[in-house]
Amino acid sequence: MEHIIEPIRAELTQFEAFFEKTLNADTEPMNAIMQYVCQTQGKRLRPLLVLLGAKLFGEVNEQTLRAAAFVEMVHNATLIHDDVVDDDDQRRGQASVKAHFGNLSAVLSGDYLLAKAMLLLMEPADRAILQEMLRTTAAMSEGELMQGSVGLSYHDSRCDATQQRLPRCDSPTDHYLDIITRKTALLMRSCCAAGALSVHATTEQVQHIADFGLNFGILFQLRDDLLDGENEEQAQALLPVYYEKTLKALEGFAPSEITETLHDLAVFCAEREG
Repeated sequence: MEHIIEPIRAELTQFEAFFEKTLNADTEPMNAIMQYVCQTQGKRLRPLLVLLGAKLFGEVNEQTLRAAAFVEMVHNATLIHDDVVDDDDQRRGQASVKAHFGNLSAVLSGDYLLAKAMLLLMEPADRAILQEMLRTTAAMSEGELMQGSVGLSYHDSRCDATQQRLPRCDSPTDHYLDIITRKTALLMRSCCAAGALSVHATTEQVQHIADFGLNFGILFQLRDDLLDGENEEQAQALLPVYYEKTLKALEGFAPSEITETLHDLAVFCAEREG
């Protein structure tokens, strides 16, 4: 991963400084939790996709950093809330916010992150990115509920975060794909789209990188499920399909250091062991 991010290391450093500053809270109890969130950071995969989406068509700017911070805040908020719902005491090899600070603090800190994220994209120029992100956040909640529901059938066509139609869920595989698309892939799609939007890419360019993000997100979740021993039969069958789709989505871009980075990132996510 360190080799993969080398072409965008300076921008990622910019993001880290911006993100830490943005997380600062006015009160000590909340600030302590926010510092803990910073210390227990993951791979920063979603902000990385925002930065790469921007660098593919232009240069990272303040709006790019705000979009990247937005998505990382939303991602962390969902993880914190998930740990409360699932009663999980571990997150990324360390005590979860819920375990370290308690359920009430975890719920309130997750809410705090969501509110702070919203405040980042309040300028009129941010409207397209905010709409993209909020539609996706709503879809993520639907995906999590679908995954946790027992005895419910989802055979109707539904709109995804892009207001396009998702495939009908006429089989267990379709249903599985619908869930992982909503709960994981649409956010990665929006990360790529937001990065492109932040540098005023054309509609066609935004759609093109968004298609990569969607397939990449599905690929990422398929690998995650295999590593976690979940939905193994379906994930194993679908992994090579979406690996090919993800790489194919890059074919329309001119060769560059950034497209090579996106390619390497896809390979890494398909082959990773943790």
